[in-house]
Amino acid sequence: MARKRNHLTTDLMADALHRLGIGAAAVDREALRLRLGLPEYNGFVEDEAVAAALRDGGARRAFAETGVAALRSTVPALRSEPGRDDDLVWRLRVKIPLLDDGRLDLRIDVPPNETAAHILEEMALGNDPARQLDGLRAALAATATQLEGTLCRAVARLRDQIRDDLHETGADAPTYIAHLDRSLRSRVFTPAPNLAHVIGDTLKTVRTRAKVVAREESGRRRLRDRVGFGSYIDKFVPARRLNRRIVFHMGPTNSGKTYAALQALAKAPTGTYLAPLRLLALENYENLLERGLRAGMVTGEEVLGEPDPSHTARTIETADLRRPVDIAVIDEIQMLSDPDRGWAWTNALFGIPAKTVIVCGSDDALSHVRRAAEAANESLDVVTFERKTPLVALEEPVPLEDVQPGDSVVAFSRRAVHEIRETLVVAGRSVATIYGALSPEVRRAEARRFRDGEAEVLVTTDAIGMGLNLGPLKRVIFSAVTKWDGTATRPLTNPEIRQIAGRAGRFGHQDEGHVSATDDVSLGPIRDALAGAPTAPAADTRFYVRPDLIAIEAAAMELNTASLADVLVHFSRATFYDGSPFQPSEMEEALEAARAVDRAGLPIREAFVFAVAPIDRRDVASKAVLDRWVQARAAGAFVPALRARVDGELDDLERTVKLAAAYLWLARRFPDTFDEVEATKTLRGRANAAIETQLRETASRTIARGSTLEGVP
Repeated sequence: MARKRNHLTTDLMADALHRLGIGAAAVDREALRLRLGLPEYNGFVEDEAVAAALRDGGARRAFAETGVAALRSTVPALRSEPGRDDDLVWRLRVKIPLLDDGRLDLRIDVPPNETAAHILEEMALGNDPARQLDGLRAALAATATQLEGTLCRAVARLRDQIRDDLHETGADAPTYIAHLDRSLRSRVFTPAPNLAHVIGDTLKTVRTRAKVVAREESGRRRLRDRVGFGSYIDKFVPARRLNRRIVFHMGPTNSGKTYAALQALAKAPTGTYLAPLRLLALENYENLLERGLRAGMVTGEEVLGEPDPSHTARTIETADLRRPVDIAVIDEIQMLSDPDRGWAWTNALFGIPAKTVIVCGSDDALSHVRRAAEAANESLDVVTFERKTPLVALEEPVPLEDVQPGDSVVAFSRRAVHEIRETLVVAGRSVATIYGALSPEVRRAEARRFRDGEAEVLVTTDAIGMGLNLGPLKRVIFSAVTKWDGTATRPLTNPEIRQIAGRAGRFGHQDEGHVSATDDVSLGPIRDALAGAPTAPAADTRFYVRPDLIAIEAAAMELNTASLADVLVHFSRATFYDGSPFQPSEMEEALEAARAVDRAGLPIREAFVFAVAPIDRRDVASKAVLDRWVQARAAGAFVPALRARVDGELDDLERTVKLAAAYLWLARRFPDTFDEVEATKTLRGRANAAIETQLRETASRTIARGSTLEGVP
C-alpha cells in the first residue's frame, strides 16, 4: 500500500488563502496555524475558519491601537501587553493599602477572572471598549476581592507590624513612611503559590531599612530642633521648672481614653482639663462638681465656680500657662494639625505647667507628641486604648426613607442639615438637630432630646464628632463624604470619617456600632476608612503657632511700628524659615482683621485683641458690628448690650447668640468698655430659648412637602 504523503499545514493554508483572494505572503501562516490549533502536517483547513481567524486578528489589532487606551481611561487598574498571535495579555493592578492615606500600597498584578476575560475578548473582537462595561467592572471587583480575601491574614500582620514601627519611630515616622513608600512604589508583585510569604519577606527587609533611615534622620532632626525650638520652649518658664512627665492616652473614639484621664485628674490634689469646645468644658466642670471637688470653669467669655478652685475645666485657648498643677488633661491632641486652632494645642503641649500632662487623642498625633517631648527633654509614656465595641460598615446604603429611630444622619452644611431634617419630619420622624452655628446650650438641649427618646433621629454636622453625650446611638449614616473647609470642597479624611463614625455603638448601650451612607458611592470611602489600615501620621510634623501679646509688642518695638498688620507679616517671615519646626496658623483672616483694626488707631495690644475676637468675619452684619465696637473703644465710649428681637428667623437668632458671645468675650478683656454683661447674658439666654423653641416646634409637625423651613436661607 502506498504511503500517505504528508503536507505542511501552512501549505494547505496557502491554498485556502488563495481561494479567499488573500496573498499567502501577506499572512503569518505559522501563527495562523497555531491560533487555529492545527497540527504541523495534514491539518484540516477550512476556508471559513481561516477567514474568521483573520477577521478576529484584525479586530484585535484595531482594538490594541484604539480601544485599549479608551478602556484604560475608564478602568485605570487594567494593564495589557501584546501576546502571541495578536492576543492581548491582561492584568488587573490590585492595590491593598497598608496605611490609610494613599501611601504604602501593595501593588499586585493578577489575571482577570474567567468572566472578565470573556468580556475583554468580546470587547476586542467587536473593537468596542464600552461593551458590557458594568459587567466588566463587577467581574474585576470580584477578582480583587478574591485576592484580598486570600491575603487577608498576611495583610493584617503587615499592618500590625507597620503600626508597631510607627509607634517605635515616633517623631521620625514621616521619614520611615517616605522610605517605605518609595520602595513599595518600585515593586509590583505577581501571583505565586507562596505570595503571602514573598510579600512578608520582602516587606521585612524594606521595613528594617526604613527604620535605619529614620534613626539616621532622627539625629539630624534633633540637632535642628534644639535650635528651632529653643527660644519658644524656654519662654514657658513654669513648665520648664517642673520636669514634666507626658502620658499619651492614644486610641479611637469610644475607647475610654478620656474617661481614664479624667479619673486620674479627679484623684489629683490640683488639676486642669483643657477642652476643644466650650460645651465639653461645661460638661466636665459639672462632672468635677459632682465629685465634690472645688471646681471652676474658664472660657473666653465667662468664669464659673469657686474663686480659687483646685480643679478647672477650660477651653484650650484659655489655658493658664503660669499656675502649676499636679495633672493637666489636654483633650483631642490631634487638633495640633488644625491650621486655624492648632496653635492653642501647641501652646498647651509645650507650656502647661503640670507635673503630669495627659494628652488624649488618636494615633495620628503620636509623631507630633513624641517630637514635642524630645524637644522639651521630657519623658513620654504611650498608653494604647482599644475601641470597646466593634465598628462595622454596613454592606448596603441606608436611604433617608429607611432611617430608623436611634439613627444619626450626618451632613456637612447648615443648609443640608435643614433639608434632611425637613425630609425626615415629612416622613413622620421626630428629629433633633445639631450643627456648628447653634450655641453649646442649644446643642446640649438637642442632644438631650435625642438621648431621652423625645426625638427619634438626630440630624447633625460633624459637630457630633467631639464631646456630646448622645447615649444609645445605633447607626451613623453619612449623607456625604465631602465638606467645604472654608477654601474648597474636599473629601473627608479617613481620621475625620472614623471620628464621626465612632460615635455609633456606645459602650454599654450596643454590642457594636454600625456605619453607612445614604448612597452607594459614599460607602466606598467609609469602608476604606474602617478597613483597619494604620492611621497615617501627619506628613508635616511642624507645629502651628500664633504670636502672643508679648511677641507682638516686642516685634512692634523692634520694627518701630504701631501697625498690627506689619507685625504679623514680620512674624510670619521671621519665624517660618526653611527647616523651622513651626508653621503659621491660618494668617489671611488675621491679616485682614488686623488691617481693619489698624485704621482705628488703637494701641497694638488692644488691636490684637479685636483682631482675634471670635466674630464670623464672613458675615457682613457681624463685621459691621465689630467695626462699631472698635470705633467705640478708640473713642473711649461705652458699648451697650446688643439690642435684638428674639422672635425672628433662625439665622438671625443664631447671629444674635454669636454676637452676644463675642460681646462677653470682649467684656472679659475690656470690662470698662463692654460693661453691660448681665443684659447681654439675658439676651443670649432668650435667643437660645427661642432657637430651641423653633427646633422643638418644627421637629415633628407635618410640613407640606416642598415648603421652605422658616429661617433657612
